[in-house]
Amino acid sequence: MELRDLFENNRQWAETARREQPDFFVKLCGQQSPTYLWIGCSDSRVPANAIVGLDPGELFVHRNVGNIVAPGDLNCLSAIQYAVDVLNVGHSDLA
Repeated sequence: MELRDLFENNRQWAETARREQPDFFVKLCGQQSPTYLWIGCSDSRVPANAIVGLDPGELFVHRNVGNIVAPGDLNCLSAIQYAVDVLNVGHSDLA
C-alpha cells in the first residue's frame, strides 16, 4: 500500500460516514468531553478507546513508546496540560 492509497481510503471513509450519518462530523466536533487522559503505548494494533470500552471523545489519548511520562518530554507535558486546562479532565485515584 502506498501513501496515496491511505489518502484515498480516508476520503472514502469520510464519504461513507457522511452518507450513512449526514451529521457525523458536526456531532463529532462537539463530542470531545473526555473524563480520562490515557497515556499509552504507541501500539498500532488497537485504538485506545476500544481497549477500555469508551466511545470516541470519551478518552483523551497521548501515546509514546513505553508509556513514559518524562519531565523533559514537551509533547507529553503539552498533552497533559491540554487535558487538564482545556478539556477539564479531572483527577482520579486508582485504588
